[in-house]
Order: sequence, then structure tokens, then C-alpha cells
Amino acid sequence: MPEIKREVRPVEVNYVCDACGKGMMARCADMDPGTGAIEHRCLICDHRQTFHWREYPRIVHIGPDESI
Repeated sequence: MPEIKREVRPVEVNYVCDACGKGMMARCADMDPGTGAIEHRCLICDHRQTFHWREYPRIVHIGPDESI
């Protein structure tokens, strides 16, 4: 199958802390390869939360016709 190209732009995705509602969550441990669990902590209140197969912050790429 031939290659195709399209213009995209990077967008940062963050997760706002469920505990304080102000701080951003940041990865604080390695992913558990068996479960995909990644521990994060809030940069303001130090609340800890685990996400599965998701890391914050992260960069995604969207096309010019896509909305955020």
C-alpha cells in the first residue's frame, strides 16, 4: 500500500486532579508491564492516582480539520 501524508499539529493532553481540581497529574512510576498501570501524582496536592495504559501529560497529533 502506498504512503500518504497529511498535515497534523501536536496537542498536549493533561489530566486535572480529581482531589483538588487544580493540579495536573504527572507520571511518578514506571508502567507495570503485566497490568499497564501507571501511577501519577498531583503536582499541587500530591494526590496519587493510577491510570491504565495512559500517561499524563502526553502529546497527541490531530489533523487541521479535527477539533480538540
